[in-house]
Amino acid sequence: MTSAPSVPRLAQSAAFLLFVLAFSAAPAQKPAHRPECGKTVVSIADATLLTFSDGVIAIELPSGWVRDESKSNPFFLLRAGDHYESARTLMYIHVQDLDGSFEQAVKRDQRDFLRNDHSAQILDDPPLEVLEKGCPVKTQRFLYRSNQKNYIDQVTKIGINGLLLNVVLSSERSAEIARYENDYEFLLKHIGLVMHTR
Repeated sequence: MTSAPSVPRLAQSAAFLLFVLAFSAAPAQKPAHRPECGKTVVSIADATLLTFSDGVIAIELPSGWVRDESKSNPFFLLRAGDHYESARTLMYIHVQDLDGSFEQAVKRDQRDFLRNDHSAQILDDPPLEVLEKGCPVKTQRFLYRSNQKNYIDQVTKIGINGLLLNVVLSSERSAEIARYENDYEFLLKHIGLVMHTR
């Protein structure tokens, strides 16, 4: 007659068995690589859906910002209490068809901006982090000064699934751009494509 195994021995055997099962079920480690553009699983906690002609994007608004519901594509975001007509600083998102390569779209926008006024300037900014990893991204500062009006647009372009997302922080003064840059960076990390029907 064999004796029953002791409780500590059973616990050790069970722990070893769980370790072997967990190890064999674990996926093989893949080398780090850049994720494919548009394949990021987008999870936005407090999502606001922005619908355009052939798709939907989701954003999470930075604290203290609201969407101007009266306008769409571009979708305008304002500081709570501001109005579109009188806001000195705002953010907006404009979704376009890419219509060629990402690089061509960037050059086309630069050309169109400078065509209106050759004294305008475009400065390259360091690339900013976006939610959609693996997508082409370009951040620039568009500066326009005249006797009547000054404005600065910090623009981050994201190419994704045949679309060009222009995410813009716009103000009349560089101090305002600096003041709201953290909110702008928050928006870039909380914007993703939900659906594109083309």
